[in-house]
Amino acid sequence: MATLIIEHSDSAGSGRFGEVLRDHGHRLEIVRVRRGDAIPADLAGIDAIVACGGPQSPTDDTHSWLAPEMDLLRMAHETSLPVLGLCLGCQVLARALGGDVGPLEPQDLQHHRDDAARPTPAATEPPESGVECGWHEVTLTAVGREDPIFAGISWKSMQMHWHRYHVTTPPPGARLLARSAATPVQAWSLGLRTYGIQYHPEAYVQTIERWTDEEPETLEQVGLTREVLCRDTDRYYPVFARLARRLFESMALLLMPLDRRYGIAKEIHH
Repeated sequence: MATLIIEHSDSAGSGRFGEVLRDHGHRLEIVRVRRGDAIPADLAGIDAIVACGGPQSPTDDTHSWLAPEMDLLRMAHETSLPVLGLCLGCQVLARALGGDVGPLEPQDLQHHRDDAARPTPAATEPPESGVECGWHEVTLTAVGREDPIFAGISWKSMQMHWHRYHVTTPPPGARLLARSAATPVQAWSLGLRTYGIQYHPEAYVQTIERWTDEEPETLEQVGLTREVLCRDTDRYYPVFARLARRLFESMALLLMPLDRRYGIAKEIHH
């Protein structure tokens, strides 16, 4: 049995979560849809799924992998297999389970601005969609504070963001776990073993640097320079990495425990 990792981009894999899962004895099977790998047609040999981030639109049904991925995620949820969606994966998962996703509205998303040195974006035509990019504060809801997966996570924390789409309406029956100023649904869960997270706890410093190299226009759109982003990363990353590791260890132990493979799974009670 394996934990299936669905990667939509070479620069947005499972990252820190994959490392934690391996540390806890999980065997990972990686499907890279961007490289043409096929989504499995069923759950044979799979005991958990992680759907990762990527630059694609979650509403573009011309992607050949999108419908099969939504079918597989829906199947996993309905059979109570653990499922986690990160960023794009969060959006695809929400859509698969009956939620709605859409583009962020264009707006000024210059975050936590105690920083008078942040440059003002050049005057351009209004963008077609908004962007939440860089370090923004995420706040756990009252429900999120009580969720065992988020135990030990600060009620307010600076998290890394890089997205143009978001979950506008969570799936029916879902619990809202976290929000930010620009994105009302930053984390949600449905049932006992299905979670979606919009921000990027899986990201390493090298991940952020790669995104910066690949999408300089995104930084420009929000009026963020590489120098300011690097400075913010130096400031926030140490606490961010510690909290992310704690979150993923909780997921490895409570959401995706290895003992599920031996028929002695423990229920998570909210």
